[in-house]
Amino acid sequence: MSRRIKHRKSRKKLAYGAVAIVFIFVCFLVYFFLHSPSPQVAIIDHLSFFQEQCNQTFVDTCTGIFEDGGLTWAYYKGEEVTVDFYRKLPSRGANLIILRVHSAIMKTENGTISLLGLFTSERYSGESAQKYRDDILDDRLVRAFFTEGDREYFGIVPRFVEKSMEGKFKDTTIIMMGCEGIGYVNALTHTRVPYTDMAEAFVKKGAKVYISWDGPVGIGHTDLATVRLLQSLILKKRTIREAVEQTNYDVGPDPMYNSTLKYHPTTSEAGNYTISNPKSSLTVNVVYTTLVSKKIRKIEIQRPH
Repeated sequence: MSRRIKHRKSRKKLAYGAVAIVFIFVCFLVYFFLHSPSPQVAIIDHLSFFQEQCNQTFVDTCTGIFEDGGLTWAYYKGEEVTVDFYRKLPSRGANLIILRVHSAIMKTENGTISLLGLFTSERYSGESAQKYRDDILDDRLVRAFFTEGDREYFGIVPRFVEKSMEGKFKDTTIIMMGCEGIGYVNALTHTRVPYTDMAEAFVKKGAKVYISWDGPVGIGHTDLATVRLLQSLILKKRTIREAVEQTNYDVGPDPMYNSTLKYHPTTSEAGNYTISNPKSSLTVNVVYTTLVSKKIRKIEIQRPH
């Protein structure tokens, strides 16, 4: 056999070997992306959509806690928080969801309660209203704005969580960092009133427990409190009840609005629930921002013409 033929056969073997290696690598990538587990924690940072409300220290501190607790995580920045993002939220498979979002209670002219809305970063317009016509007509989406004349965004309400979200949560813990997530202050009597419609909607959708504020809250305070809450839940493996009580003790009520953290449902099963096994302890120093969120004045139901 000539040397030329031997070289030709060697090159063919190398080519076949290279093709086989590439094929195996591609199969591995396909398998990895199709079968890789969902992240255990999701941070939905709607507030990062507004430059002055970004807090990278908060994000870095939280992800450090997750890594020290042995948890995988995913971060979703503000512009990703659209109507369809919320629609598919249960299918993301996270065991712990942190909603760093603007929210507000809609009040009628006489000050009575109507509903709670969570802001998206998706602008409300006539064209987009037609896109979500069915959700709007069924009172699952509202238009939300900070003050009269401001830019309008889509807001989701409890009915959206129950009727429009696809799939089910699987014993998920929801931390809703926004204002009035579980209560509000009556404008006429100035008394604090429990309000659990959004909390109950998440629970009906499969969430194990929902944690939020019983009134308005500043961004700096909710960031600080959430970090302490995560330390308790993940690193110290406290129960929901213990972690919420300890967080309220550590950080105190909101300095401007006097709001505190609550959880729903208040059953012993929810209160005694723990979310992870800690790997180590961690001491965290958080930058306490002085920025206080704008108080959202109004969320209105708007039907498309």
